[in-house]
Amino acid sequence: MRSDRYKEETKTSQKPKKKSRTLLKVLLVLILLLAVAVPASVYYSYKSAEDSLALTFKDDNAKYGIGAMVSSEDLIASSEGDVKASEESLDTDTAGDKELSYTVKKSLFGGLLEPEKEFTYHYSVEDSTPPLMLWSGEGAVVVTGDKFDIKNVVGYGDNADPSPKIEYTGKVDTGKPGDYPLHVTVTDASGNSTDWDTSITVADTVPSYQDDSPRTKFSDFISTYKADGRHFGIDVSEWQGDIDFEAVKKAGCEFVIMRAGFSMDGKVTADATFKKNYEGAKKAGLKIGLYLFSYDNTEELARNSAKWVIDQLGGDSLDLPVAFDWEDFGQFQTYDMSFIGLNRLYDAFADELNKAGYDCMLYGSKNYLEKIWEDTDTRPVWLAHYADSTDYKNPYRIWQASCTGRIDGIGGDVDMNIMYD
Repeated sequence: MRSDRYKEETKTSQKPKKKSRTLLKVLLVLILLLAVAVPASVYYSYKSAEDSLALTFKDDNAKYGIGAMVSSEDLIASSEGDVKASEESLDTDTAGDKELSYTVKKSLFGGLLEPEKEFTYHYSVEDSTPPLMLWSGEGAVVVTGDKFDIKNVVGYGDNADPSPKIEYTGKVDTGKPGDYPLHVTVTDASGNSTDWDTSITVADTVPSYQDDSPRTKFSDFISTYKADGRHFGIDVSEWQGDIDFEAVKKAGCEFVIMRAGFSMDGKVTADATFKKNYEGAKKAGLKIGLYLFSYDNTEELARNSAKWVIDQLGGDSLDLPVAFDWEDFGQFQTYDMSFIGLNRLYDAFADELNKAGYDCMLYGSKNYLEKIWEDTDTRPVWLAHYADSTDYKNPYRIWQASCTGRIDGIGGDVDMNIMYD
């Protein structure tokens, strides 16, 4: 009897184990089904989203001119997904066939997956602008016995080609004084050319220049141009020597723009009178602005120059902007730089100053502001035009109207300026 009861109890205890095994099998089957179904669902969701990604352009294989400003966003006609271009704008600094990459993507499952596709926009950049003659060479003098190099007696540049080719017909005999006519041709990489006639003089000595320009008193300058919304000032450098800024202010001067220094061969050198001028003008209560005379030819050098100016200020605020002054156009061909590249120098210089909280402006003569500098309708401009009145059309904040001014406190010539509200 005892043996039979034990068998019955054993039999009863085994029944739940069989049910547990059945449930476990069901659970395993469900897990296996989920393990297959979920990835499949994710895959098809991913694939469906990837297949739906699309991007169409307004005008693929379009042609643009050198220097054209075209935003990559403006090229899109329609899209399915979030679009990002590899660059913010087209590269139109140089001629040729080019491409711009776009990535289109969508976000799935809260961003855990992001299917994406690559698209390519094709375009070409054409240059139809001929090089520009900056100095004809007329009147240039080569000393007898010196070696003649055409690049040293003319000035030229191109909007896109940093090294246009120069040729000339005619001959200069530096062993014999006289005038030698030449015909000069400059050709850029796109085949555009410009040419002109000139005459080079060979002489035993270089003739001296006699400056007999009339001088203008600062008080007369004010009287001539005085009007509401106008302020009168000067710009100075070490060439003005020691300056009595108290006397300058009493003469009616309201502001002074001083040279902080000049950049050359990758190095910035402080103007010999900068610190003294800065302290003197500030003590006299004059409004102060600065300028840097630049010989830079790369954006990196321009940024370094701007950083140098920022370091010199040591956190001091300025009343007026810092001017970028690049004006060695008679030797422009020696810088291996295009006009587009020159404009990028200003952008780099201004960007560094702006990041440090300083305003920037572009200094330039009327001729080069009209022919070489870009965006002069939006860039703050300090115009140099020595005339009784200026016919410069674009906006300008300051007009440097004379380089032969005379003012109490300075022994010699000084530039005179009008600033407009």
